Formats: sequence, C-alpha cells, structure tokens
Amino acid sequence: MKKYILLPVLAFFALAASAQDFDNDPTLKLENKEKEVKFTVGARFMADAALYHSDFTPLQSGASITDARIRTSMTYKNWYFYADFGFGGGKFAQKNIFAQWSDGTNAIKVGYYNDPAGSMARNTSLGSYHFISRPGSSNALGEGRELGISYKYNTERFQAYQGIFTENAYNKLESGFNGLTIAGRYIVRPIVDDNQTLHIGANVRFAHIGGGVTTNNVLKKTLYLGQSLETYVDEDDQFVSCELPWINNVFDAGAELLYHNEKFFLRGEYMYKHTTKKRDSNTLWEASNNNIDTWGSYDWWLAANPIRSDNFHGGYVEAGVMLFGNGYKYNSQEGLLGGLDGKAMEIVARYNYTSLNDINDGEYFAVGRNQYYPGGLMEDWPYASSSVGGGKINSFTLGLNYSFNRYVQVMVDYTYHRLQKDFLPYDKNFHVGQARLQFTF
Repeated sequence: MKKYILLPVLAFFALAASAQDFDNDPTLKLENKEKEVKFTVGARFMADAALYHSDFTPLQSGASITDARIRTSMTYKNWYFYADFGFGGGKFAQKNIFAQWSDGTNAIKVGYYNDPAGSMARNTSLGSYHFISRPGSSNALGEGRELGISYKYNTERFQAYQGIFTENAYNKLESGFNGLTIAGRYIVRPIVDDNQTLHIGANVRFAHIGGGVTTNNVLKKTLYLGQSLETYVDEDDQFVSCELPWINNVFDAGAELLYHNEKFFLRGEYMYKHTTKKRDSNTLWEASNNNIDTWGSYDWWLAANPIRSDNFHGGYVEAGVMLFGNGYKYNSQEGLLGGLDGKAMEIVARYNYTSLNDINDGEYFAVGRNQYYPGGLMEDWPYASSSVGGGKINSFTLGLNYSFNRYVQVMVDYTYHRLQKDFLPYDKNFHVGQARLQFTF
C-alpha cells in the first residue's frame, strides 16, 4: 500500500521541480487602457497525497485532486467583477461570484462570497494558506459563502465590514423560506507599517434559519455541523459532527489576533456558536396519538421529547517562521495574511480545538443505541435526551512549505489528533501525514 502512495508523492515533487521554468507571469491579461478596462483569466490546481493511521476506524489513504478551478476577473474604473468555478473532486461547483465598487476606503459588494463573520481562516483563500487544511474549528463552526450584499469601511488603522445574506443562494428549499443572516467583522490595527502588522478583531453573526422539511404539517429545520480530520483526501466527518433538529436561530461570536513581521507570523481565533430551537409541539403530540402507542398526556410527551438551546466552542493558534525568501505580507483591504511570494521556505505549527459536545450533567450514554439517558441509567422512559455528543478533538500540526516561485508550491504536513467521542470509544488517536503540490496562476 505504501508504495502506491509513495509513487504519486514522488511524481508531485518531480513535477514541481520542473516548474522552475516559469520566468514570466502565465496569467492571461487583456487590457484597454483608453477605456480603463482589464480582464484577467487564471487557474488553480491542488493535488494531495495522504497517509492515515488510526486506533480503530480506518480512513482511506491515497491521493486526490482536491481542487482545480478557473478564475476570471474584470476591472473597470472603480468596479471589480470576480468569478471562479471549481472542478475538484470530479464535480463542477460555483465558487465566488460577485461585483464590487470601491474608492479605496469604502466598498460595496454584491453576490456570492464569504460571510465576513465566517472566521479569519475561512475568509483566507486556501491557495494562500500556510497549511494544507484550514483549522478544523473554522470548518465546524465558521461559515462559508453566502448570497448577499455588504459594506466595508477600511482605513490604515480600522476596518468595519458588515452585510446581509440569505440562507440559500438559489432559494432551493423543500419547505419554508430563505432565511436571513446579518454578519459583521471589525478590526483595529495598533501597529501597521511596511514590515509588521498587529491586528485585533472581533466578529458577530445572527442567522434566522428558514428552510427545512415538512412532516405532519410541521416545518422541521435542521442544522448540520462537522469537520474532517483537517484533510481533503478522506473528508470523513463522522468523528466530529452533529445534527441539530428544530433549529430556529444561530448566534456566532468570535475574536481574532494576528501579528507578523518579515520572518514570523502568529495568528489565532476563538469561535462560539449558540443555537436556539423551536417546534410546534402540540401538533406533533396530536399526531403521535394516531396509533396504539399514545403518550396519554401532552406533558408526558414533552418530558419524553425535550428541546433546548446548544452551545459549542472552538479555536486555534498558528505560527510560522520564514527560513528564507520574501517576508510575510499583510493584505490590509481584506484584513488577512498573504501566502508565500517567490522562492521561499517556511516551517509552521498549529494547535486546534473543536468541541461539538453539549452534554447534560449526569446522563448515561448507551453506545449500542447511540443515545443519552437523562436519569443516568438506560431506561425506556423518558427515552430521549437533549444532549449533543458531536465529539471533542485536539489537533497538533507541523508543516514545511517550499515555493519554487510565486506560482508553484509544495507543502508537507503532519497532524496528530486526540479524539473524545462517546459513540466512538475505541477511536482516540489519529496520525495524518500529507503532501500537496499546488499551482496558482
């Protein structure tokens, strides 16, 4: 098995070595200076190889094209239009597509793009990231692309970025209506110059979930949260995931810190998610009485089918040291750290924590039934619990990245995960070794 993994890895490095011939910018650029119009076409390709070792549940080691896309953009005076389309995983997918007007300080954006409060990691392009995967907490608790409109005010020392978004980009909902999201990200920069930046930020997000499925004339809305083991070759998320039925509102809050100079960067985030739930219990109780297994009374049914809000947490800290090459750069318009630029090598490290557990004190969990019991014993009544056992994980990553030039990069990561999940008591330790070859034009 190992030789079949080693061969594509060696091929990756051989292909990367031959990529040193990119002396000129391979991006296609068409420009009409008289009309102030510029059109650009670029591309991105990522191929990963991964080797996994686990205590009990196996993962599928191997290699995969994890991302491939075509990127287009057009500028006209103060207007900017961007669209990219992905082909990773053998499937076509629409990525970012938006139009933006900006005068340098103020910007208005409309379209499908990353929620500003979706976390600093989720707002950073994977092509500019310093690890093969974003931290698990940002994937489990952060938000991705949404359809909406936003306004950004940005100066050297301060940024305020807020917007209104919808739940589904195409309003393709089985029942209900397209929900509403209000989100914002706010940054202050006490230190900012050509060589270093210190930025301190916070974000807040409120979402009213509108869409779901209708059963017994009751609209049931569900929220799914989950993350993989910070890898894209096998994206199995059963180890850290949960499904939250009867969701109504979601409140997110987070804090972020970023510092860099030419040779070092440090950044991290804390993420908190609170969910509230709502259902038509009386209608569901009446529907449950249409058989011989009636609950007898409405109060008994409520006791056996509890519902409550949930709270989840997560966060990460990342650091990097430039061994040689151009120094780290900060994008003040986006409030993000840039990727490697030119021939360079760096070593990076990360710690991530994700908890999708919200378990009531004193409850008993039966592995065979995948169920918590409120009384501390396995009893037939009441048979339901409001606990959520999505899993808790601590992850430690070391990585080495080398860029041949601004277009071609090789990345190598090792990650150790320590898992705690009641439903998977034999899964504790996961070891993940990964390599990536990346082209960005």
